[in-house]
Amino acid sequence: MNEYPFIRSVAYWMKDSLKSFQVETIGEKGRKEEETFIIAESPVTLFLNDKEVVTLLATPENMKELAIGFLLSEGWLRGDKPVKKIELDPQGVVRIWVNYRNPLTEKLFLRRTITSGCGKGTIFYNVLDSLGAKKIRSAAKISQAQVFKLMQELNQRSVLYRKSGSVHGAALAERGRIRFFCEDIGRHNAVDKIFGAAFLQGFSPDGKILLTSGRVSSEILVKAIKRRIPFLFSYSGPTDLAVNIAREMGVTLIGYVRGKKMRIYSHGERIGP
Repeated sequence: MNEYPFIRSVAYWMKDSLKSFQVETIGEKGRKEEETFIIAESPVTLFLNDKEVVTLLATPENMKELAIGFLLSEGWLRGDKPVKKIELDPQGVVRIWVNYRNPLTEKLFLRRTITSGCGKGTIFYNVLDSLGAKKIRSAAKISQAQVFKLMQELNQRSVLYRKSGSVHGAALAERGRIRFFCEDIGRHNAVDKIFGAAFLQGFSPDGKILLTSGRVSSEILVKAIKRRIPFLFSYSGPTDLAVNIAREMGVTLIGYVRGKKMRIYSHGERIGP
């Protein structure tokens, strides 16, 4: 049985996500032509109840999960309400229908903040929702060895990265293992994909662990807080705003998890020996 049922077989989705190109390379042995793989980038347009919401640029895999995760992160969908119907057409359009409306989010739809995000470029902040976020108070602990093990597993699963070197990976994990994993050209997209996958599988991120290969900016941290995640680990580093928010909101933020080293930026009391 596939441990990650939302992911299609590697042989199937790689033909869409990786494209073969002939390029010239210059090295110690001179100049030559060779075949290389380049990551695919495709537009995907999201509709909610027949209303166009946004067009994202993403790696063409797990598009339904991306749509669900993005709309959850931006407040268009409720995590406690089911989706009535979801359709994906070959032209890169995802249509989602629900039996409720969120008037406040729709009212604030045009209120955009330009971000440092890759693959998306904008984030839709529901201001009142952000201000009303509750501090995460978790007594959960995780050992140093488990942190290293999970990050190592994240790296091992990064097939597209090893082929192209041009994508980010993200995962939702429990202390023992990774439950959901996705890759994308955008670190925001990768995180949204795993949240969407978890939602579609009925798996709650509350109290779990978010892993990412990319930089932890404030908007990545806000995504974790909205899903009530107390642990966020990254192969890269955070921004100062992300660190300040993590300290204030009760998130254990760890960066530069490489080899047998890590940097703990907030709430290190949850990390055991």
